[in-house]
Amino acid sequence: MTTVLIADDSETILLLMRTRLELAGYEVETAADGQEVVDRIDPGSDQSPDLLLLDAMMPRKSGIDALRELRAAGVKTPALIVSAHQTPDDADAPADLEISGYLTKPIDFDALLAAIAELTAKKAA
Repeated sequence: MTTVLIADDSETILLLMRTRLELAGYEVETAADGQEVVDRIDPGSDQSPDLLLLDAMMPRKSGIDALRELRAAGVKTPALIVSAHQTPDDADAPADLEISGYLTKPIDFDALLAAIAELTAKKAA
């Protein structure tokens, strides 16, 4: 089963995304901010989630900063960034960060599920 780690500082958004993804057959883990994501992922472990779904702006550590730190540590897990900003540039997401996709809030769950399916298919291939 594909495991998705969702990080968002809104409990409501976490609950909505968790429910939708679990109904679609994904195993879901949640984090309240980017620091919690960094703390959970061991770069040398094969127990990492299959996909990261990160809010661009969160307290303590943003999804962008968390992904930057994980990439520097060698973590290659595909990552989707979710943001209220309309473009990755508006969210200060540098092009060299290896972002697998970018979705805007409010979340279009059909687009989210399609992006996750596409990324997990690529990883399996």
